[in-house]
Amino acid sequence: MGMTRRAFVTVVGGAGLAAAAGLGRPRPAAGAGATLRLLAHSSYNEDSDKAIARLGAEFAAAHSATFSADFIDQPEVAAKLTAEEQAQAGHDIVDLQDNLPTIHKGFLVPLDDVVAEITRTYGAFYPIAKDSGYVDGHWLSIPWLGNCELGVYRADYFAQVGERPPATWTDLLRAATKLKKAGHPVGIAVSQCEDSNAALYPLLWSFGASVTDARGRLTIDSPATGAALDYVRRLAAEMDPTVFSWDDSSNNKHMLSGRGSYTINAPSIYLKAKRDKMPFAASVKHAQPPAGPKGRFFYADIHGWGVFKFSKNIDLAKRFLRSMYTAEGQKVFLTLGQGYDMPVLPHFDVNPPYAADPQLRPEVGFLKNAHLAAYPAPPDPRAEKAYQTYVIPNMFARAAQGASNKDAVAFAVKALKDIGYA
Repeated sequence: MGMTRRAFVTVVGGAGLAAAAGLGRPRPAAGAGATLRLLAHSSYNEDSDKAIARLGAEFAAAHSATFSADFIDQPEVAAKLTAEEQAQAGHDIVDLQDNLPTIHKGFLVPLDDVVAEITRTYGAFYPIAKDSGYVDGHWLSIPWLGNCELGVYRADYFAQVGERPPATWTDLLRAATKLKKAGHPVGIAVSQCEDSNAALYPLLWSFGASVTDARGRLTIDSPATGAALDYVRRLAAEMDPTVFSWDDSSNNKHMLSGRGSYTINAPSIYLKAKRDKMPFAASVKHAQPPAGPKGRFFYADIHGWGVFKFSKNIDLAKRFLRSMYTAEGQKVFLTLGQGYDMPVLPHFDVNPPYAADPQLRPEVGFLKNAHLAAYPAPPDPRAEKAYQTYVIPNMFARAAQGASNKDAVAFAVKALKDIGYA
């Protein structure tokens, strides 16, 4: 994913612009005088935030309203949502990642009418997007973007040690041993950060293990989990010990320093190297995540927009969300996003504006096969709590740092039962 940052954008719409220019009183528009407030995570790709601000500015101008966007670090979003719910005041539109709609469902306006209009025009959302936004028979958030977790590697370093991009976790382990000796270690977070979740959940699935079965019953205590733990213990021995304390910026720094050879991440590393004209940018490549003994699994984060029930601008918020899903709105967002953010509607994945870049083609169609942390179960607030408290990364870290598989799994089982699993 990427480094954290904070930003705040306020845009005055048509009425304010006209008054400031001395043009007299404009004709009232729907939403005239209202301020529409949006809360979002701050993207590592700042142009993604600029796209939202641009769409908000255009909407505000058309409705003689004011648009304000508050972009905050992703780990702070959940706490901010809870605080606003307790105060019954704050933003109108909020960013809801993955399974967050299941936790905040009592405070969210059903958006079935807006989704019906969107899908009538452009077709259905990807299944993973529906898994995020559709809760208890209603659309409580409208999926907006997906962040794909790819294999990111230095093609030149792999060639230097006689290795091809890893197709399997076995391939990666073999290459990691050589790359460490060459001074270019593999780096995958085994720590309390979202990038660690994004790498280790699909690894777990690829070994045939999972937190639960399809009905939400605990299955983490299994021989397959033990096999995954054995693998990560061996891989961690070929990585820097700092991976146990990495945050979401660390794998970016590891690769952009020129030292790292491989990680699991969204395309932010390549986009940064390309934007800053780093000499090795052309050698940063993407591949599908490695396959395990039971297949290849894809993980993605989904971000969607929800509307709080206590908002005084519910109708205006719905109008804005409709405006974001026009062909032009999607083109603006995906073009400025440069491939960091993926469309959640297959309609816009046919000819995405970034597909001309061969470095980004592995993203096209990625969401078709991707899953959220609750997989193989339906959306679940317990899965979101496990994700937020890093149960799976902590389990792997314990095993890799000396705990037995039995003790590492016992830790995970207790933590998951404390969350409410049975």
